[in-house]
Amino acid sequence: MLERSVTRAAAMLAMSQPAVSNALRRARKLTNDELFIKVAEGVRPTSRMLAMWPELRRSLASLRAVVAPQDFDFRSVPTTFRLAITDSLASAASTIALRIRKEAPLARIAFAIHTNASSTDAIERGTLDCAVGMFPALPRTMNVRGLLTDHYVCIMRKGHKLAAKMSLASFVEAEHVLVTPSGQDLGVVDGWLSLQGKTRNITMIVNRFGDALRIVSDSDLISCVPSRFLDQARTSSSGGERLISRNLPFEAEKILYKLVWHERVHSHPAHVWFREIVAEVCEKQASGKDRYSPR
Repeated sequence: MLERSVTRAAAMLAMSQPAVSNALRRARKLTNDELFIKVAEGVRPTSRMLAMWPELRRSLASLRAVVAPQDFDFRSVPTTFRLAITDSLASAASTIALRIRKEAPLARIAFAIHTNASSTDAIERGTLDCAVGMFPALPRTMNVRGLLTDHYVCIMRKGHKLAAKMSLASFVEAEHVLVTPSGQDLGVVDGWLSLQGKTRNITMIVNRFGDALRIVSDSDLISCVPSRFLDQARTSSSGGERLISRNLPFEAEKILYKLVWHERVHSHPAHVWFREIVAEVCEKQASGKDRYSPR
């Protein structure tokens, strides 16, 4: 179910492919169902397998918690942690990596490209341990921890005609750069605009906020980015010093960055330790007033 492949499942289980195939045969006989059907890219679960999976997954998570080591020797255990982190907090990635290298020198960290959909799917499949992003909706199998809040601002080059005054009408008429890692045509700002019965004039779509900053600083296009990302860009001298920001000319919500992980690794000591480092590094990017509090 996690690997969608007999070969990859065998490698993950440290078993031979024939042994996994034999086990699958026994499972098919036990359930009187094919369970998995061969497809071009591997195997696809049947409807019966999909129906059984939620309960099987919960049972497996309970078994893992029972047999998992109750302590984690940070300096001597070779393990791999897999993390996806949203582009607007990408500066935290290097700090996380250096912390892991210092505190667990034999551990390895693998970063993945984050989108809300791809990270959720990878966590479900077990190919990702945790992710940091906005995640507007999550399945019940996910655990979540609020990290920090932020808000979107509109950015433009210094001297832009909208710098002095920007109305809702002039905002939607201007040419926009949309930042969306998934490549979709709409972003969170467009959802807020739709509540005003408005759509903005998107003329360019990029995958990273840094690309938007560079494009906007050398053109008459404008873009919407998290305020914290712009502050970091100005600090790092990556083009942010040539930009100015303005509040959005309509009512908008704050955004909440979340740390998300699956129930299967919830109690594992190594993953608990790793998530604490990720959370600590991300939360340190927040000022006192922006630090998330559930109260």
